[in-house]
Amino acid sequence: MSRNLEAAFVRRLLEFPYLPSPLCVVDAALNMVEVKPGEVFADLGCGDGTVLVRAAEKFGIHCVGFEINPALAKLACRKAKNSGVGFLVDVVCADLFTMDLSRVNVIYVYPFPTIIDKLSEKIAKECQKGTRILVHDYLLKGLTPTKSIQINDKSFHTHTIHLYRIE
Repeated sequence: MSRNLEAAFVRRLLEFPYLPSPLCVVDAALNMVEVKPGEVFADLGCGDGTVLVRAAEKFGIHCVGFEINPALAKLACRKAKNSGVGFLVDVVCADLFTMDLSRVNVIYVYPFPTIIDKLSEKIAKECQKGTRILVHDYLLKGLTPTKSIQINDKSFHTHTIHLYRIE
């Protein structure tokens, strides 16, 4: 790998660090949305695939994860397969900002604060009316959540899930 490509890859990994959501937060978030058969669920920055697996198990719909880290993308694929929901889950190793969100009905994201502005613009621009977005801990800019809940997981941090609906 050339020095420029290597530097770009390291920069991307620093901009999109792996911050897993605790299972109690994932389950609380998934309980906030109603999902219909045939809808598509996406996890932006899916990490090890935990959210994808839980969503596929709960809703029985097609779930797609976008993960910039190739090792985590492989892990997410393996986790889905080993959990028996591999036929419902696709993992794309890509920068979430290069992916089209217009066909996604429900989105989950635990964003790093430095990408909130850019992510908020992308969601507002690409998501169709009726799209539901679950955001762990951070508020999107220019959008108002329809509901927010707090979850204590016996740590020092109180997690917040914000549910948005594109109108």
